[in-house]
Amino acid sequence: MKQLFNLVDTSTFMPHGHCYQWNKAILWPTVVGDALTGIAYFSIPFMLFYLAQKRKYLVQKHVFILFGMFILACGTTHLLDIWTVWDPVYDIASLVKVVTGLLSLGTAFILLRSLPKILLIPSADTLAMANSELLLQMKERHKAEAALRQANDELENRVNQRTAQLIRVNRELEKEVEFRKKVEKNLIVKNGELIRINADLDNFVYCASHDLKSPVINAEGLITVLKEELPGVDPDISQVFGKLEYSIHQMHRTINDLTQVSKIQKDTEEEHEFISFATILDEVTASLAEVIQQSGAVVHTDFTANPKVWFSRKNLKSVLYNLVSNAIKYRSPDRLPVVSVTSAAVNNYVVVTVTDNGIGIDLPKHEKKIFSLFKRLRDDVEGSGVGLFIVKRIMDFNQGKIEVGSTPGEGSTFRAYFPNKS
Repeated sequence: MKQLFNLVDTSTFMPHGHCYQWNKAILWPTVVGDALTGIAYFSIPFMLFYLAQKRKYLVQKHVFILFGMFILACGTTHLLDIWTVWDPVYDIASLVKVVTGLLSLGTAFILLRSLPKILLIPSADTLAMANSELLLQMKERHKAEAALRQANDELENRVNQRTAQLIRVNRELEKEVEFRKKVEKNLIVKNGELIRINADLDNFVYCASHDLKSPVINAEGLITVLKEELPGVDPDISQVFGKLEYSIHQMHRTINDLTQVSKIQKDTEEEHEFISFATILDEVTASLAEVIQQSGAVVHTDFTANPKVWFSRKNLKSVLYNLVSNAIKYRSPDRLPVVSVTSAAVNNYVVVTVTDNGIGIDLPKHEKKIFSLFKRLRDDVEGSGVGLFIVKRIMDFNQGKIEVGSTPGEGSTFRAYFPNKS
């Protein structure tokens, strides 16, 4: 306690006024200046503390508080300067100055650390510009919202109109579906009738051709007997016999063709299997060996792309036989016939292509009758007009198709499309 009293002991010091020689012209302005400065220093911290308290979201609030304490300490030093003019309490003044210095250093340090964040605080001008831009954006947004509401109203109207249209169209479609169901039922009935009629016609053709065979054979036998029993027949009569034999031969071939056509529907019901194209074509070339030898034809094959097909053996042989035989039959007299037979997988089909270098076909003129029954394109080539009809009917019955491309004088290309069951 004695040391504490010794701290404020002024007996060993003289007042600061002696430095001014108690000259009122110097002393009082200094005292008044320190008083005014002290009052200002004491008022500023309270304003800073008030501001920090009222602004809840004030950035770096602790900086304001430190500044307030620092300024308050500075004000205290000015008041002590007034006191020491008459009372030399230099120990207290020095202690307050030390505290003020520490607060100054702390405030400077905190301020240094807070500078980056303080610099991020936008200025009033920046805030005003941002506020102006925000107002413009709000106006634009209001305009956009108004336009959006208008567009939404228009869209709703269009949707309502479209919905009404769809309802009308849906009702029309329902009527159309009902109508098509009735038509489909009628078509099913008609199709059944056509199937029965077609079967009856096939049976009729088969029976008629079978029943006609015997009279034709008998007529052929009677002509043979007459020729043997009539020695030294007159040349005119021999010519008549020749015409009769030719007519009977034609009738016999026509009956055989009708029999073959009538069997197509029955043959489509035969068991299917994976068949080698090469094997069937060997059988075909064996059957056509004499024709190939006489014509000097060359048959090239390439079944590496698709060597087999799921089909009826008998029908496949019929298709290849008719296409290859036609390719040789309609050969060009200017060159040896060359026939190419290849296979390939195209989409959902196995395609067999038969190409020749024959006389070709005038497609614009003959395209509609190429696959018709008993329709022949040339009279100078022997044939009955049944082969290509059989090919098309076989392909149609088996969900396939046949196409032709040709250039007169250069040759023809037939493509048979078999359903790919691999």
